[in-house]
Amino acid sequence: MTKCVICEQRPANGGGFCVQCGNRIDAERKAKAKNEPRYFLTYRGEVVGLFPNGGKVLRARLLRRSAEKLPKGKTVNLDHYCVGYSRDIIKRFKSCVLHLSHA
Repeated sequence: MTKCVICEQRPANGGGFCVQCGNRIDAERKAKAKNEPRYFLTYRGEVVGLFPNGGKVLRARLLRRSAEKLPKGKTVNLDHYCVGYSRDIIKRFKSCVLHLSHA
């Protein structure tokens, strides 16, 4: 039976680490992972990113980026008509962008 290469106390599984040390390494990797926005909202030249915040909840954050360089598939331009979104959702998106830009 082989020992863990980190703590040298507990038995190692297939990766050479014990379960506790392996979980700690996975947690560190997840913490270092770059958090990319799922969607971008643009309105009156302001850009807001919608970031995943666990589950189905998205957290809005103002970004200092140019609207021209954003990926088209993830961008919702609120200056023009948006297909597939209800009027209520568009109002909430616009108020979110304006609230973050003037805060």
